Amino acid sequence: MTHDVRGVPVSAGTVASLARYETALRQFQTYVGDPIATLDAALADDPEFIAGHLFRALALYTLSERKYLAEVERSLREVNTRAGRANDRERALALAAQQLLSGEWHAACRTLDRVLIDHPRDALALQIGHLLDFYRGDAQNLCNRVTRVLPQWDASVPGYSYVLGMHAFGLEEMNRYPEAEEQALRALAIDPKDGWAVHAATHVMEMQGRIGDGIAWLESRESDWAPDNAFAFHNYWHLALFHLDGGHHDRALALYDSRIHPAPATMLLTLIDATALLWRMMLESADTGDRFVHVADEWEAQLEAEAGHYAFNDAHAALAFVATDRTDALQRLVAAMTRTAAGTDTNAAMTRDVAIPLAKGFEAFGRGRYADAIAALESVRDIASRFGGSHAQRDLVTLTLIESAIRGGDRARANHYIAERLVHKPGSAWGPRLAQRAANGGAPLHRAVA
Repeated sequence: MTHDVRGVPVSAGTVASLARYETALRQFQTYVGDPIATLDAALADDPEFIAGHLFRALALYTLSERKYLAEVERSLREVNTRAGRANDRERALALAAQQLLSGEWHAACRTLDRVLIDHPRDALALQIGHLLDFYRGDAQNLCNRVTRVLPQWDASVPGYSYVLGMHAFGLEEMNRYPEAEEQALRALAIDPKDGWAVHAATHVMEMQGRIGDGIAWLESRESDWAPDNAFAFHNYWHLALFHLDGGHHDRALALYDSRIHPAPATMLLTLIDATALLWRMMLESADTGDRFVHVADEWEAQLEAEAGHYAFNDAHAALAFVATDRTDALQRLVAAMTRTAAGTDTNAAMTRDVAIPLAKGFEAFGRGRYADAIAALESVRDIASRFGGSHAQRDLVTLTLIESAIRGGDRARANHYIAERLVHKPGSAWGPRLAQRAANGGAPLHRAVA
């Protein structure tokens, strides 16, 4: 029995494979480099390295696409053939991976937490759990899963800054903004290139409506979080949102073209951000050219393979199909979602409770049936966290609801939700802009607001 650099037991592994495991873990934490390629190299030289097979299975699953499941299964088979030599921690991680493959995300997260009870410095179990809490929209555990192990970490433990960064994001999603920003800054004082910690502080500024601060924050640190970072597209998405909030459509589109979606997406995670930005711009009556057509083409190309796999992805595909009036594609998507919703696993509930009503609401909005859109969106707005994402991402639901009320002539309802925005984001320009549009009967405003 050996241990990783944090003292977590590993059943097998050469010096070289353990070193590659640590490299892959840092790549997974920082989004710099390819952890799967690093693990593949380790396993090619040391196929008995059970921890490497587990890491590979769990990391691939967090990409939230059906196309990776065959590789997850392959890695798990490699673990199972060596189960007799695995330690208790590894057997528990294998159980969590199997639960994920079975669609039992909540059970998998409970299993990961049992690992953390005995091994609070298990950086892999912690980060996988953190990502799954995000995908499940479980803000309490997004924060408290880290809180429960945080006393066992300090600056002497490798990877401490990334734990602080995760804690910062969890605090933000629990609306504990000053604490979240403080933790993010602590993380960045240790590792200035921690893109997740930059992201956590960015979310604080977004949720508080600190638009100028957010732009200055991201632009001043761009050399830390952007170069060669697989997560940079999402921080650029946040930068574009800040510009969009200020009414600067040209700046948002420039970031879209150069940083967010400069080429066809290789991951649905990037296609989600492209879709979400274009939809917000559509709500603003901004001219986005043929960009939505290309995005919808990409979603449609993935339709047969991915529809029904993850509710959050499906809802964004629905946005693209509605925006480009692709009735057939939307019907096929909703049919796949309906088949998924008939199941009993975690994603079935997400799809049934949130994604299908959203798809119907978006469709009604696209067809100008604003009363139907309002009814569908209001039915899920306050429970939308159940299908994952962040407050900032799910803000799209409220923005569409407000726009439905404005365009449908329901000024009282529009002002009801706009008031919430004005209170929560006093520095934001978007709320006052919406209030002005509601007051003048919904005519679009084209002047950029500083």
